Amino acid sequence: MRFFRRFPLGRMRRPRLRPLRPRTKVLLLALLLIFVLYLRFGWLPTVRALVTMEVDNETSNLINEAIDAYLAGGGLSYEDLVTLERTADGDVAAARIELAAVNRMKSVILRELDQRIPGRIRESVRVPLGNVILPVLFSGHGGSLPVRVISLRSTNAALESGFSQAGVNQTLHTLSLRVEVDLLLLSPGGIFSRQVSATVPVAQTIIVGAVPNVLLSAP
Repeated sequence: MRFFRRFPLGRMRRPRLRPLRPRTKVLLLALLLIFVLYLRFGWLPTVRALVTMEVDNETSNLINEAIDAYLAGGGLSYEDLVTLERTADGDVAAARIELAAVNRMKSVILRELDQRIPGRIRESVRVPLGNVILPVLFSGHGGSLPVRVISLRSTNAALESGFSQAGVNQTLHTLSLRVEVDLLLLSPGGIFSRQVSATVPVAQTIIVGAVPNVLLSAP
C-alpha cells in the first residue's frame, strides 16, 4: 500500500510521443514510394511471368492428357477421319476429311477440357515465394502464391493436315488437333487473360505412291 500511496495511479504520466522530424517524414515517404514502385514494376511483372509460365505448362499437359485419354479409350482411327480416293491405277488422287467424325472427336475432347482445366489449375499451379523474391537462392522454397481460374472463356479445336517424306515413294500423312484455350486468371499479379494452344497428332498413315493432289472436306 505504501507503494501505491507514493505513486498514485492518477499521477502516473504516460510518455509522450515525439513528433516526427521533417527529414524523417520525407525519408519514410521516399521508402514507401520506392516500395510501391518496386511492387508495380518489379514484383508484379515477375509474378505474372511466373504464373503465365506455370499456367501454359499445366494447360498444355491437360490438352495432351485429354487427347491421349480419348485415343486410348478407342478414339477414331485414320480410316475414320480420312477417306482416300484412288485412281484406276491405284494411286491416291485425293484425301477426303470426314468432318462429321472430326467434329465428334473435337466435341468429346473439348468437353473433357472444360471439366478438367479450372479445378486442375487451381490445385496444381502455385508459384513459390522464393522464385519471386530471390530465385537464385530460394527457388522452389517458401509459401506459394495461389492462382485461380475466374472463367474458362472458350476452348476451340481445329484439325491440321501435313505431309512429309517417309521413304522412297512413301509419304507420311499426319492429322493433328490444334487446341486453343482462353482463360481469365486471378493471381497476386492481378487479373489477366491468357490463351494457351497445343498441337497434338491424332492419326497418321503412310501413303505409298504419289502424294494426293487434293485434300477435301466432306460433311
